Amino acid sequence: MDLFEAMETCRSIRRLKPDPVPDEMLERLVYYATRAASAGNSQLWRFIIVTDPGDRRWFRDMLATALAPTLGDGPPADDDHSLAARNQRMYRRFVLEFDKIPAFILTAVENAFPSAEKPDPHYMWSSVFTATQNLLLAARGMGLGAAMTTNHLANEPAVREHFGIPATVELGATIPIGFPEGRYGPVTRQPVSEVIYRDRWGKM
Repeated sequence: MDLFEAMETCRSIRRLKPDPVPDEMLERLVYYATRAASAGNSQLWRFIIVTDPGDRRWFRDMLATALAPTLGDGPPADDDHSLAARNQRMYRRFVLEFDKIPAFILTAVENAFPSAEKPDPHYMWSSVFTATQNLLLAARGMGLGAAMTTNHLANEPAVREHFGIPATVELGATIPIGFPEGRYGPVTRQPVSEVIYRDRWGKM
Protein backbone atom coordinates (compact mmCIF):
# COMPACT_ATOMS: atom_id res chain seq x y z
CA MET A 1 0.00 0.00 0.00
CA ASP A 2 1.18 3.50 -0.82
CA LEU A 3 2.37 5.29 2.32
CA PHE A 4 0.18 8.34 1.74
CA GLU A 5 -2.88 6.17 1.07
CA ALA A 6 -2.23 4.41 4.38
CA MET A 7 -2.09 7.73 6.24
CA GLU A 8 -5.24 9.00 4.50
CA THR A 9 -7.19 5.88 5.46
CA CYS A 10 -5.70 4.94 8.85
CA ARG A 11 -8.98 5.27 10.70
CA SER A 12 -9.24 3.97 14.25
CA ILE A 13 -11.02 0.62 13.94
CA ARG A 14 -12.98 -0.25 17.07
CA ARG A 15 -15.21 -3.01 15.73
CA LEU A 16 -13.02 -6.09 15.51
CA LYS A 17 -13.82 -9.70 14.65
CA PRO A 18 -13.03 -12.31 17.33
CA ASP A 19 -11.00 -14.37 14.83
CA PRO A 20 -7.45 -15.03 16.04
CA VAL A 21 -4.65 -12.96 14.54
CA PRO A 22 -1.68 -15.17 13.52
CA ASP A 23 1.42 -14.74 15.65
CA GLU A 24 3.52 -13.91 12.61
CA MET A 25 1.27 -10.94 11.84
CA LEU A 26 1.53 -9.65 15.41
CA GLU A 27 5.31 -10.01 15.27
CA ARG A 28 5.39 -8.14 11.97
CA LEU A 29 3.52 -5.27 13.61
CA VAL A 30 6.24 -5.04 16.24
CA TYR A 31 8.93 -5.32 13.58
CA TYR A 32 7.56 -2.26 11.78
CA ALA A 33 7.05 -0.46 15.07
CA THR A 34 10.78 -0.81 15.70
CA ARG A 35 11.57 0.85 12.36
CA ALA A 36 10.60 4.14 14.01
CA ALA A 37 13.09 6.69 15.26
CA SER A 38 13.96 6.73 18.96
CA ALA A 39 15.66 9.29 21.15
CA GLY A 40 19.42 8.98 20.77
CA ASN A 41 18.79 5.73 18.86
CA SER A 42 18.22 4.23 22.30
CA GLN A 43 15.66 1.69 21.01
CA LEU A 44 14.28 1.24 24.52
CA TRP A 45 10.77 0.44 23.34
CA ARG A 46 9.20 -2.80 24.52
CA PHE A 47 5.96 -4.53 23.50
CA ILE A 48 3.71 -6.93 25.39
CA ILE A 49 1.55 -8.95 22.99
CA VAL A 50 -1.48 -10.31 24.82
CA THR A 51 -3.55 -13.11 23.26
CA ASP A 52 -4.17 -15.45 26.21
CA PRO A 53 -7.94 -15.72 26.83
CA GLY A 54 -7.49 -15.54 30.59
CA ASP A 55 -5.47 -12.34 30.35
CA ARG A 56 -8.01 -10.81 27.99
CA ARG A 57 -10.85 -11.66 30.42
CA TRP A 58 -8.83 -10.18 33.27
CA PHE A 59 -8.34 -6.97 31.31
CA ARG A 60 -12.09 -6.81 30.57
CA ASP A 61 -12.95 -7.31 34.23
CA MET A 62 -10.42 -4.67 35.27
CA LEU A 63 -11.94 -2.16 32.84
CA ALA A 64 -15.51 -3.01 33.85
CA THR A 65 -14.72 -2.54 37.54
CA ALA A 66 -12.73 0.65 37.09
CA LEU A 67 -15.12 2.27 34.62
CA ALA A 68 -18.47 1.01 35.91
CA PRO A 69 -19.69 4.51 36.95
CA THR A 70 -19.26 5.78 33.39
CA LEU A 71 -21.13 2.96 31.66
CA GLY A 72 -24.67 3.92 32.63
CA ASP A 73 -27.51 1.55 33.39
CA GLY A 74 -27.55 0.00 29.94
CA PRO A 75 -26.85 0.57 26.25
CA PRO A 76 -28.67 3.35 24.38
CA ALA A 77 -31.90 2.51 22.57
CA ASP A 78 -31.43 0.96 19.12
CA ASP A 79 -33.21 3.90 17.50
CA ASP A 80 -30.92 6.44 19.16
CA HIS A 81 -28.43 7.41 16.43
CA SER A 82 -26.98 10.45 18.16
CA LEU A 83 -23.24 10.93 18.44
CA ALA A 84 -23.46 10.46 22.21
CA ALA A 85 -25.30 7.15 21.73
CA ARG A 86 -22.79 5.93 19.15
CA ASN A 87 -19.91 6.81 21.45
CA GLN A 88 -21.61 5.08 24.38
CA ARG A 89 -22.09 1.88 22.35
CA MET A 90 -18.44 1.96 21.28
CA TYR A 91 -17.32 2.63 24.84
CA ARG A 92 -19.33 -0.25 26.24
CA ARG A 93 -17.98 -2.55 23.52
CA PHE A 94 -14.41 -1.58 24.33
CA VAL A 95 -15.02 -2.26 28.02
CA LEU A 96 -17.63 -4.99 28.54
CA GLU A 97 -16.63 -6.96 25.43
CA PHE A 98 -12.91 -6.31 25.51
CA ASP A 99 -12.19 -10.03 25.97
CA LYS A 100 -13.67 -10.69 22.51
CA ILE A 101 -10.86 -8.69 20.92
CA PRO A 102 -8.39 -11.40 19.84
CA ALA A 103 -5.19 -9.54 20.74
CA PHE A 104 -3.90 -6.32 22.18
CA ILE A 105 -0.44 -4.83 22.44
CA LEU A 106 0.89 -2.74 25.28
CA THR A 107 3.58 -0.38 24.00
CA ALA A 108 6.17 0.55 26.59
CA VAL A 109 9.58 2.13 26.97
CA GLU A 110 12.36 1.54 29.46
CA ASN A 111 13.88 4.37 31.43
CA ALA A 112 17.11 5.46 29.74
CA PHE A 113 18.48 6.71 33.05
CA PRO A 114 17.31 4.25 35.74
CA SER A 115 19.53 5.85 38.40
CA ALA A 116 17.67 9.15 38.09
CA GLU A 117 14.86 9.98 40.48
CA LYS A 118 12.37 10.42 37.64
CA PRO A 119 12.29 8.97 34.11
CA ASP A 120 13.51 11.32 31.40
CA PRO A 121 10.32 12.23 29.50
CA HIS A 122 12.27 13.31 26.40
CA TYR A 123 13.63 9.81 25.88
CA MET A 124 10.50 8.04 27.03
CA TRP A 125 7.64 9.59 25.10
CA SER A 126 9.50 10.61 21.94
CA SER A 127 10.42 6.95 21.53
CA VAL A 128 7.30 5.05 22.50
CA PHE A 129 4.79 7.15 20.56
CA THR A 130 6.72 7.15 17.28
CA ALA A 131 6.81 3.36 17.53
CA THR A 132 3.11 3.30 18.35
CA GLN A 133 2.23 5.31 15.23
CA ASN A 134 4.38 3.01 13.09
CA LEU A 135 2.49 0.05 14.52
CA LEU A 136 -0.87 1.60 13.64
CA LEU A 137 0.26 2.33 10.07
CA ALA A 138 1.62 -1.19 9.74
CA ALA A 139 -1.73 -2.59 10.88
CA ARG A 140 -3.45 -0.54 8.17
CA GLY A 141 -1.04 -1.78 5.53
CA MET A 142 -1.58 -5.40 6.61
CA GLY A 143 -5.38 -5.16 6.59
CA LEU A 144 -5.72 -5.30 10.36
CA GLY A 145 -7.90 -3.07 12.49
CA ALA A 146 -6.32 -1.18 15.36
CA ALA A 147 -6.82 1.86 17.57
CA MET A 148 -4.60 3.70 19.98
CA THR A 149 -6.16 3.78 23.43
CA THR A 150 -5.01 4.45 26.97
CA ASN A 151 -7.23 1.79 28.54
CA HIS A 152 -4.44 0.73 30.90
CA LEU A 153 -4.92 4.03 32.75
CA ALA A 154 -8.23 2.73 34.12
CA ASN A 155 -6.13 0.92 36.74
CA GLU A 156 -2.46 1.09 35.76
CA PRO A 157 -1.15 -0.28 39.09
CA ALA A 158 -3.21 -3.45 38.59
CA VAL A 159 -2.05 -3.74 34.96
CA ARG A 160 1.57 -3.42 36.07
CA GLU A 161 1.14 -6.09 38.73
CA HIS A 162 -0.76 -8.51 36.50
CA PHE A 163 1.73 -8.36 33.62
CA GLY A 164 4.84 -7.99 35.78
CA ILE A 165 5.84 -4.58 34.43
CA PRO A 166 8.65 -3.03 36.50
CA ALA A 167 8.62 0.53 37.80
CA THR A 168 11.48 1.45 35.43
CA VAL A 169 9.17 0.97 32.44
CA GLU A 170 6.53 3.47 31.29
CA LEU A 171 3.41 2.34 29.43
CA GLY A 172 2.55 4.23 26.27
CA ALA A 173 -0.66 2.82 24.81
CA THR A 174 -3.05 -0.11 24.74
CA ILE A 175 -3.67 -1.12 21.11
CA PRO A 176 -6.50 -3.58 20.38
CA ILE A 177 -5.72 -5.64 17.26
CA GLY A 178 -7.99 -7.74 15.06
CA PHE A 179 -9.52 -8.16 11.65
CA PRO A 180 -11.90 -5.26 11.08
CA GLU A 181 -15.67 -5.37 10.96
CA GLY A 182 -15.81 -1.68 10.16
CA ARG A 183 -14.44 0.18 7.16
CA TYR A 184 -11.13 1.91 6.80
CA GLY A 185 -10.94 5.69 6.09
CA PRO A 186 -10.81 8.16 4.57
CA VAL A 187 -10.18 10.00 7.80
CA THR A 188 -12.00 13.27 8.44
CA ARG A 189 -9.76 16.10 9.59
CA GLN A 190 -9.94 19.88 9.74
CA PRO A 191 -8.20 21.81 6.93
CA VAL A 192 -4.48 22.45 7.43
CA SER A 193 -5.18 26.15 6.92
CA GLU A 194 -6.86 26.10 10.34
CA VAL A 195 -3.89 24.59 12.18
CA ILE A 196 -0.91 26.36 10.58
CA TYR A 197 0.63 29.56 11.90
CA ARG A 198 3.38 31.41 10.01
CA ASP A 199 6.53 32.31 11.91
CA ARG A 200 4.62 33.31 15.07
CA TRP A 201 1.82 31.78 17.13
CA GLY A 202 -1.54 33.07 15.90
CA LYS A 203 -0.17 34.50 12.64
CA MET A 204 -2.05 32.94 9.75
